[in-house]
Amino acid sequence: MKRVTTLLIVGAALLIVAAALPTFRAVAQSAAVTDDNLAQSIANAKTAADQEAVAAYYDQEAADAKKKADLHRNVADTYQKLNIAKPVGMANMCKGLVNYWDKVADQAKDLAKAHREMAKAAGGAG
Repeated sequence: MKRVTTLLIVGAALLIVAAALPTFRAVAQSAAVTDDNLAQSIANAKTAADQEAVAAYYDQEAADAKKKADLHRNVADTYQKLNIAKPVGMANMCKGLVNYWDKVADQAKDLAKAHREMAKAAGGAG
């Protein structure tokens, strides 16, 4: 009888731990914001850590956009130095891309800043 009671207690404890595991995994995984879960991460952001994770996503977006702007800035210079009709027009197209990616980077930085402010309001150090 004592052995059956012990087994029941151990079994009940294992069930409780097993039921809690998905919750622990969800909390651990919520820190990684990706393109695939961005909207859901924003909708579910309640804590400072959640907001910081979204801010980090936008920091990376800004860095990626800046790299694209720099790339097209370089390519525009290359076309410009060729000094022939068609590539000069292509340089202007690249300059348009530079403006676009610079704007994307600026907006991503603004979004990151806004989420950091939300993190502070939620009680984080930011």
